[in-house]
Amino acid sequence: MKRAFEELLEAMWKSDEKGESSLDAIRRRCHVEVTEDELEFVHKRGLIVRERDRVTLTYEGRKEASSVVRRHRLAESLFATVLDLSAEKQEEVACEVEHSLLPELEEGICTLLGHPATCPHGNPIPPGRCCGSRRTIASTVVVNLCNMNAGERGRVSYIRPKNHARLHRLNAFGLMPGTVVEVHQSFPAFCIRFEGTELALDRDVAEDIYLVRMDEANGA
Repeated sequence: MKRAFEELLEAMWKSDEKGESSLDAIRRRCHVEVTEDELEFVHKRGLIVRERDRVTLTYEGRKEASSVVRRHRLAESLFATVLDLSAEKQEEVACEVEHSLLPELEEGICTLLGHPATCPHGNPIPPGRCCGSRRTIASTVVVNLCNMNAGERGRVSYIRPKNHARLHRLNAFGLMPGTVVEVHQSFPAFCIRFEGTELALDRDVAEDIYLVRMDEANGA
């Protein structure tokens, strides 16, 4: 019952992200069958409001759904960044992990990954308590480009740009998640090399880029 309940809340959250609230839209995104009993269960708990074919999450419902979605997308990020699993495997394993990930492990993963704002698919990861405090640990796997020195290499984990235009420019140069870069120079501007390209970046832009150091990723 717990799994079906969480899958339903996750489907509602994802439908809401797309601006959809119909029961059909929710059923399309749910990995389990959406029954009237399950809908009645979440309704009695005060987690949803039903208006004919329209279903929306209440404030408490959004809190519950946010937690499920956060665990799923953090798990995807972990598997993509540290284990380098394929997109198909990321989704498959994350669907299992999201139902059993303990709060302390969830915060540990988030901190380990440097509090990512999006999952490997570009979907937003709801922030947790650890994100507000920007908690860090000595063995953080994902580091900001500004924290890397000349001669170090790393694989881009994610890019958190201050605006979409900047992201498009970086992608146009071929800099995107999965790209292996080498820091050629870190002062006065960052100069990185990747795939036959040499690119100079202002520190403000370098702050947007997060990488897994190659020694941390065992050279993967």
